[in-house]
Parts: sequence; structure tokens; C-alpha cells
Amino acid sequence: MLRLILAVALTAACTALDLNEPPSQVPLGAASSSLNQHDTASSRRLNFSSAAPYLFSSVSSLLQQWGNTFFPNGHSIVACEIPPYTLFYHGRMDDEVPPSPEWLAFDIQMSYGIMGGSPNSHMLTYQTTRPVKALYFDGESAALMGLGQLDTQMLHVFGNVSGPNDSNRFRGLADEYARAHGLCDWLLETGLRGDGWGYEGVIRMNAAFEMIWCNFTSPSLRLLTHLNVTAPQLPQEYESESESEVQKMVFTETGTPNLGEGRETSYYSLPPTPTRTDSSTDPSRPPKPPNWRGGWERSREPFVGSQTWGWFSSATLHYGSSKNGPGLGEVRAKVLNCGIMSYYSPQFENLKRLRAEDERMSLNLTADGFWKGEGLSGNRTLALKDLLRRRRYHHLENATSDEAALMRTSSERALRGLLEGDNDCSGADWGLMINEITQTTTLQLHEMTIAISSFPNHAHNQSTLQFWMSSVRSQSHMFLVSFLEFPATKDLSVWDIGSDLFQETYARCRYRYTRLMAPSEDVALSPEEVDLRWVVEETFGAICSVLLTIGFGIERSWATHFQKPSTKKSLEIHATTSASVNNHFAHLATSWSSGIEELMAWLGWADESTGCSEVCAWNERCYIPMWPLIQLGGGRPRRPPGNGTYPHPPGDFYPPPYRPGGNHTGDGPPPPPPGGRPSFSFGEADLWEPKCINASYFTNGW
Repeated sequence: MLRLILAVALTAACTALDLNEPPSQVPLGAASSSLNQHDTASSRRLNFSSAAPYLFSSVSSLLQQWGNTFFPNGHSIVACEIPPYTLFYHGRMDDEVPPSPEWLAFDIQMSYGIMGGSPNSHMLTYQTTRPVKALYFDGESAALMGLGQLDTQMLHVFGNVSGPNDSNRFRGLADEYARAHGLCDWLLETGLRGDGWGYEGVIRMNAAFEMIWCNFTSPSLRLLTHLNVTAPQLPQEYESESESEVQKMVFTETGTPNLGEGRETSYYSLPPTPTRTDSSTDPSRPPKPPNWRGGWERSREPFVGSQTWGWFSSATLHYGSSKNGPGLGEVRAKVLNCGIMSYYSPQFENLKRLRAEDERMSLNLTADGFWKGEGLSGNRTLALKDLLRRRRYHHLENATSDEAALMRTSSERALRGLLEGDNDCSGADWGLMINEITQTTTLQLHEMTIAISSFPNHAHNQSTLQFWMSSVRSQSHMFLVSFLEFPATKDLSVWDIGSDLFQETYARCRYRYTRLMAPSEDVALSPEEVDLRWVVEETFGAICSVLLTIGFGIERSWATHFQKPSTKKSLEIHATTSASVNNHFAHLATSWSSGIEELMAWLGWADESTGCSEVCAWNERCYIPMWPLIQLGGGRPRRPPGNGTYPHPPGDFYPPPYRPGGNHTGDGPPPPPPGGRPSFSFGEADLWEPKCINASYFTNGW
């Protein structure tokens, strides 16, 4: 059985790794005889065309503001459940209850940020009465400006990213309502929702999380309060009162209310259950986000500035994992683990092929997806940065109508299975598993990098060199300890990556999380779970391959140079070290560092390594630009053809105009709509170099 597992492990690893590639670096100096090809981490080449790290990262950041802002073009459709008694908010600029479908916010600050600060602002508070299921589209799926954020929804509703065939103009919020109606109608027509059951909403994200609620007469949602939150406007001119006028004011002491002993406050009365059944339409005068407003709204409305800060501040509570710590995402929605569907799934082979073709030239990859190095630019740092951030530029414009239909069919099957309990679901918490790998490995990789990079500070003599190796070995061992049994033999060949010991250790590592899900164990898995098992094995297998290669090289070098009894002669030479030995360890350090750098680039966890460089004060938040709480810009919208938009960041452009006949496949950008339309932009430094800000960041200059 063990040999079978090893054979499967090595065969499967070849899909993401080239195990037989010769080393790219050769050590210098006389000590090179103790360093063979198996010591170099770069001998494990990573396939950058594999979709495994993309789906892995997508699952890792589900329902997290931070990761989905850095990688806004979502590819996943996920089933979620919201517990009973969860509060939701709906702002309006009239005193009506909403038609259906309409939007709810998880945070009141978001609703008030959009609909507050008007001459007729109303706030409706709702609460769920039972567990509510919903669909979730990952990425910045509620950002109405940008490139690719809405692709998964468009494919689900229209079968393309362009929209209805008769639409060749920008239609404002009409497109938003078309998506809302289309998704809710699809759920109803396929028998996936009804009056008080099934998938009753669609969760999306821009600056904070929202939900399209399909039917406001559903008994699953109860109206708690309906308040007029219009604030008195500020006077046009401020006039200071004279001291005599102030003295004339009469102050009456009211004291503290006496409720009386044994007297209880009463529950407030609930408003009538809404009965409005008409369909929603796009408003003729939609509200502007508070940071976009000018004129009388800024001068007369007292809370416009605090609306922006409140909205932004509430979004930061759901950042999730970043360099600043693990954090919490939007915890009021729970992912249903057998309902994670993605266009990164291996079944979408056409998308994988087109994405690989796009990135082959832009990222200097071989036809097999292996990185050829920094290329003509000669800048390894920038080349690795492009690899690290490559998922940011993915979109789905080249998805065919057949692929959109496949996703609809697959998602209908999976969603129905979750409703009826008629599915092969293992019960594994894939999100928890993948988050554990992400957070633990991120720390290990950065700690290893710091330890290895300190080599120049310890290359003085044998003693300092041994101290450095001991430090690096200790860091490596914390990864190896779960998988490695130290051999009894002193034969150094046992530390080769072709040895039986390496293969046994690699199998234990690669299948650490999924061994009990092996086909031989006869565990029932849904098709979506089969994808996730593959993703975990491929991604953690790549981590294992690189870190075990480094770890075995460390153990070999330690056994060669330091695992020997001290003698008088050895103590004498501890004060010095030869140039050949220095060259040997310098090349080891370079190889190990390069291996970790390339692994981190392959994983693409750029969001996990980004955060504010200082601890923000209580009245500050760590700022990254989130639509629409960003700087407005202008310019012509454009969308390059293909499945990848590299090197154009998704935040720079407005979605393309609708084009007759489905997807745009011509050369160059599509023509601008009549009269043009706004775009938004922000400096990439604002995203990749977060900073602490306070409320004045949004109000300065008003």
C-alpha cells in the first residue's frame, strides 16, 4: 500500500512540479563535492499555468474584504447560510417599503452611507427569522466600475460578459437591476427558492458586504423598524450668538428618569408585515456615495463626512487575514463546503488554456508553464512581483456560452443537493483547512526567508557559520517534524531527493490533509469536493516539494560539516573558514532563498504579505482603496481581449459597454459609448502600501 501511495504521489506531483529538471545552479569551490543536484530548491520547478493555487487562494479568502479587494475579479460561486436573528439594513430616500428584489447591507453604516444625508432619508432594519441560504459571488462583485468584477454574474444571467444582445449603450443602474432580477429569476425557475425557503439572496462585496434580497414578502425576513433618519440641515451661514443672547437662554434641569422599582421597559411595537409585491426598477436619480457628493450636500448636510468614514470603518471590520494578522471576514454568512464552485475548476479546460497562452508571453513562461527567469528585463524582483500578483489580472471574457451553461448546470445540481441532502458531501471544512495551510505556511516561509537571508552576517568563521546553520535548521525542522523520521544510517545519500526517505516524507506531506479521502478509503465526495481535494494536494504538494528539498539540503550540509565530534584540530579551525566553504554555503543560501521566492510567487498570496507597517491608533484604520470609497478619475474605458488583462490593473477601467452578439473578440479596446462615461482610478501604491488613516482623510478639502 505504501509503495502505491508513493507512486501516486510522485505521479500527481508532476502536474504541478517538474521533478526531473536538472539544477539551475552549481556550487563553487572545493566544497562542491558535498553539494549535488538534490540540494537545490530550484530543482523543483513550479508550473505557473496550474489553476490549483488560484482556486486555493480564492477559497482561502472567501467572505474576506482584504483578499477580495486585492484580487477583485472573482471566479467562484458559493453556497452560504445566514443564521436566524441576523440584522440587515435597507436605506431609502422615500417612506415606502422596498419592492423586490432590492439590496440589504450587513452593516447599517453601508446603508446610511449610500442613502443617508438626503432631505428624505429612511432606514429600515430587518432580521432573519430562520436560517437563510444565499449565493455568494466572490471578488469585488458589487463594484460597478472596474474590469472583470461582474463577469461571473454576467455569465450566469446572460451567458456572456456583455449582457443582452440588444444593448449597445451604458444603462446606469438598469444593468444592476437586470442582474438582480436575472439571478433571482434563475433561482425561482430552477426550483432553488420559494416563499420562505431555498436560496433567497445573493451576497456580493464592494466596500463591505451586501445582499440582493429576492422577495421582501418572504417570512424569512421580518421588518423591525422603519425610521425617518433625515437630519436637520445646517444653516446657510453660521452666525455666532452674542453673549447677551446666550445669557437669555433658559436651561431646565430634567433630572434622571425614574423608572420606578420593579418597572420594566416594554418592547417596541413591530411595524406591519410588508405586502408590497411589485418589481423593482432602476431609480431615475440614483444616490451618490458620500465621498462623491458636492455642492449643497456638503455644505448643508451635517453628517456627509461621517457617513464616508462610518462606511469605510465598518468595511475594515471584515478585512480578514493580512500581514497584520488573521482577522475576521464577514462571519454572519457561513460557507457551505459542498457548494464551492469555481471557473478555476479543471473542468474549464478552455479557460485554463487561454489564460496560459496570455501569460506565457507576459510572464516569460514556457509552453509547460515553467518560469524561464527574469528574461530580457534582468530585474528578478519585478518579475517575481508580476508572478505573485498575476491572479489580479484574470477575468472571464473568453468564457464561452457552453462554459457558462456548464457552470449553471453544475451549480444547480450542487445547490439542489444541499437543499435536499441528496449529495455525497464528506463534511470536511475546506475553508478552515485551506486557511490553516495559508496562515501557517505564510509565517513559515517568511521566517525561513529571514533566517536564510542573514547568511552574510555570519560568514566570518566556522563558529558563526555553524550558528547560522543551526538557526536555519531549527526553522526548517518545524516544518519537517510532521513528516520526517530521521534515518539510522549515516550515508549522506539518504538526503538526496531521489532517495526512498525523501519519497516517503513527501507522500506524508502532500497527503497530510487528504489521506483519509484517498479513493481507496471509499469516502464519498461531491464533484466540488473532488476539485478541492485536488487543489489541497497540488498546492500543499508544491509547498512540500520546495520546503522538503530545502530541508533535506540543510540536513545533508549539517551532517557533512557539523554533525561530528569536536577535536583539537576542529576547534582550532573554528576561528577561520576557507573561501571554498564560504562559497559553498553562499550558494546554498542563494538556492534556498530562490526556491522560497519562486514558491511564494507561485502561491500568489500577495494579500497575506501586505498590511500597514505600523499599528493604527484607535481612531485610525488601515486603508486600502475599496470601490466606491476611492478617488474619482476620468478616461476612456477599455478592455483588452483575452482571458488575462496583464498588465492593466482591474481598478483602472470601467466595465466595457454592452456589445451586440456577445463577447468582444476583436483587436484593441471597444469604442466608447456616446458621450463617454466616468471611470475611476487609484495609484497602485495605495493598494500595495496600505497606511493608517483617520476620518480627516475623507473630509480634508471639503
